[in-house]
Amino acid sequence: MEMGEKKFESIHAGHRRRLLETYLRTGLEGFSDVEALELLLGYAISRRDVNPIAHALLNEFGDLHRVLDAPVAQLIRVPGVGERTAVLIHMIAELWSKSESSRFGKAVFLHSAKEIGDYLAHKSVGLREERAWLLSLDAKCKLIECRELCRGAVNAVNLPFRKLVEAALLVNASSVVLAHNHTTGTMIPSLEDVEYTRKARRALEMVDVILNDHLVLCDGSYLSMRASHMMDF
Repeated sequence: MEMGEKKFESIHAGHRRRLLETYLRTGLEGFSDVEALELLLGYAISRRDVNPIAHALLNEFGDLHRVLDAPVAQLIRVPGVGERTAVLIHMIAELWSKSESSRFGKAVFLHSAKEIGDYLAHKSVGLREERAWLLSLDAKCKLIECRELCRGAVNAVNLPFRKLVEAALLVNASSVVLAHNHTTGTMIPSLEDVEYTRKARRALEMVDVILNDHLVLCDGSYLSMRASHMMDF
C-alpha cells in the first residue's frame, strides 16, 4: 500500500471512530441523515469512504426513511451499494416493525377499535406510499395473523376482493379487519374507501367471514370507520 493510501485510510478510520464514539455518548441525537447513514454503512463496507455513498442514497430516494424503506433491488442500483449493504439497510426498517409487533406478545386479542388501532398505528409512520393490511381473527378475536396485502393505491384493482377473501380463508378466520394508510396527512376516508369497504364486506359475507372494521392509518394515528359510523350500510 502506498504512503498516500495509508494516510487516507488513517483519516477515514479516524472519522468512523469519531462517529462511533459520538453515537455511544449521545445516540443518534445531533446526527445528520448523512452521518447516520455513514455509521450504518460502515458495518457493511470496510476500508472505504462511505460518505459519497450516503449522499448518493439520499439523493436517489429523497430522505432517510425512504432509503430504509427502499426495496433491495432498488438500493443495489445506487453506485457503491452491493447486495450485502442493501440487505442491511432494508433490514433496519423491517426489524423495527417486527420488534413493534412483538411487543404485544404471541397471544394478541383485539376486541375494540382502540386495541386494533394501537396494534396497527406504528405501521404507518413515515410511509410515502399506500399499503393495505388484513388482520385475521378467530372466533374469540385472537389475532391469527397480520398480513400486508398490497402496496400502491388501495382499490379494487390493486387489492381484488378475491385476494381479500383468499387471505381470510387461508387461515380459517372468523372475522377480519382491513387497514390501509393515507399519505396525504388526513385520515378522513374517501368516498372510494367507503365504497370499497361496502363491497369488501359483501364479498367476505359470501364465505361467512365478518368484516369487523376498516381502519385508515396516518403517521402513527388511526381512524376507525366503524366507530365513525361509516360502515352503517
